[in-house]
Amino acid sequence: MQGSARHIAWLLILLAGCQTIQFERPQVLAPSDWVTDDGQANRSRVHEMPVSVPLQKAWEYSANGGFGPGSPLLLQDRVLVATRNGEIHTVDLASGRTRGFKQVADVFEGSPVIHDGVLYVPAAWGRRVLVAFDLARGDNRWRRSGVPFATSLVAHGDEVVGVDVEGTLRAFGTEKGEEVWTLSLGDHLTVKASPVQVSDSDIVVADAEGGVRRIDLDTRSIVWEKVLPAPVHVSPAADQDLMVVTTTRGSVHALDVSSGTEVWTFEVASHVRLGAPALGADAVYAGATDGRIRSLDRETGKEKWSTAFDDVITAPPLLAGSTLFVGTLGSELFALDASSGNVLWSTELKGRLKSAMAVADGGLLILTEPKWVVYYKAASLSGGEDTDD
Repeated sequence: MQGSARHIAWLLILLAGCQTIQFERPQVLAPSDWVTDDGQANRSRVHEMPVSVPLQKAWEYSANGGFGPGSPLLLQDRVLVATRNGEIHTVDLASGRTRGFKQVADVFEGSPVIHDGVLYVPAAWGRRVLVAFDLARGDNRWRRSGVPFATSLVAHGDEVVGVDVEGTLRAFGTEKGEEVWTLSLGDHLTVKASPVQVSDSDIVVADAEGGVRRIDLDTRSIVWEKVLPAPVHVSPAADQDLMVVTTTRGSVHALDVSSGTEVWTFEVASHVRLGAPALGADAVYAGATDGRIRSLDRETGKEKWSTAFDDVITAPPLLAGSTLFVGTLGSELFALDASSGNVLWSTELKGRLKSAMAVADGGLLILTEPKWVVYYKAASLSGGEDTDD
């Protein structure tokens, strides 16, 4: 009995030690770090670093909870994942072993953002709706209550900005968490799509009634506003010239970033919901509930190719080099030639893929239901199990 008691006590101490997250010099970033959903606040889902196929599973990690639509984050040699049960997990990229976890809030839906060594976490439910977690200290810097946030945040200078569930843009000081300013986008307006950043000072917010607004965070004013004919539930993708917005009623809209003018529109059947797009130099890629991934010409919006799968696609595709990665609710991951849509490689997953993916050290990080963080690497680089079809 005494031996069992000692074993339980040691296990409790070990678990308590894991319930923390700390980094040395977290404010010093490398080009490979992903400090926000997609690694870039314009959420283009396009990355120059190639990921070569076939891939092998290097490791999988149980995060004990599901995930929102955003991608994992990367800092130094660790993966950071927010779960819907309010936990932040850090995982060693090389081994897949836990490097600590922390219960921060009640429910997460939007992706956190790392800014100047602090992890800012939006909560979709509970007493604390915004938490600033100091990654060097391994403890909360501040916490705020109020109206929850169901989408991701944007860091801007000495402020962190988010759109709450009532459609109000709110900015908080990064040092103490005081509310600096607010901007109402409409009375009780529902916003499900995370903001995208289109310049150093401007973001674009799309709402569930089809409204799209460019907002200057310095002047705290709306630059332009466009009303689309259908609701927007997923994040747009943008670069310095173009922004692509997909809707729940089968339409894709390309807007000029500077003016909000519609450049082109592409439509499929109105009952088809389109997922968050990826915006490349030559093409736009979007999956849909009809099981197709489509490539549209960036300049004209005309369909270049369409590839059909057996299951619904809700997660945004990811373009890494010349390879387009697509995950389905049928628990499959596909690699396509981005120029033709031909399938190059596929594998069966342990669960459905609904969240955005991340590129890490030449490999691919994915989140699958109900709780799995999985890392795939090129077969020539990985010692993991073979998952090539």
